[in-house]
Amino acid sequence: MGCGQSSAAKATSAGQEQISATSAGQEQVLTKLSDEEKALTQLKLIFDAVDVDENGSVSETELAAALERDRSLVALIKEAGLNENFYVLEQLDTNNDNRVTWAEFESNLKKAAVQEIADSGHVEAAELPVEEKVLKRLRELFDNLDANDDGAVNKEELAAGLKKDKDEHGLMKDDSLGKLIEQAGLNPHWDVLENLDTNKDGFIAWEEFEAHLRSVAKQEVQETGDIAAAVVLDVLDDTEAPQTYCVCSRLPFS
Repeated sequence: MGCGQSSAAKATSAGQEQISATSAGQEQVLTKLSDEEKALTQLKLIFDAVDVDENGSVSETELAAALERDRSLVALIKEAGLNENFYVLEQLDTNNDNRVTWAEFESNLKKAAVQEIADSGHVEAAELPVEEKVLKRLRELFDNLDANDDGAVNKEELAAGLKKDKDEHGLMKDDSLGKLIEQAGLNPHWDVLENLDTNKDGFIAWEEFEAHLRSVAKQEVQETGDIAAAVVLDVLDDTEAPQTYCVCSRLPFS
């Protein structure tokens, strides 16, 4: 079976994950990511954040704004052996078309990014794009649970959301919100609301949801480029029908 394109494909196009494909109902095993795979994932997050108009390439205006906004990107360019003060676009623009493509961005900055991963476990210039994506994607998951749009999740809404996340054996499916909650160290089967409801008012506020899941969500974005549960939500919103996924590239099986 082949994989079709989805909205999250570009965030994982570097092939940063390798998962042993199994039939439905069987556990999938995530292999350890290399420094190069992590570096490519985080570089792609940086590139996508710089590419504000999302047209697949970076203009001089977009690059200048990004460099002004984040000094850690300036530092990465310097670490790559380029002059961070003058003609940055021209140095990155290999084919001299006044645009920087992902391929050009990656080829110039990959070595420096891999070194940062080896030294610290993350690319500093990716921190802001990662944080922004984490908050955006967690908010989408929260709003999807909040069926009545009152700004909080009650016990019935949470139960309904997690029920959809269970397989035929009652276990949380891979790439589900229930699995994300499980990875955050909480039990998605018992007293979930009580564990997420910090102030014990019987509801989960956005701040409580985000505080409990932010750390594990950040790790997932750093390693894979996205939050798998949100990718599944995207595709379900597009198709209005459940699909089976090859997690290796976050794409639905066709």
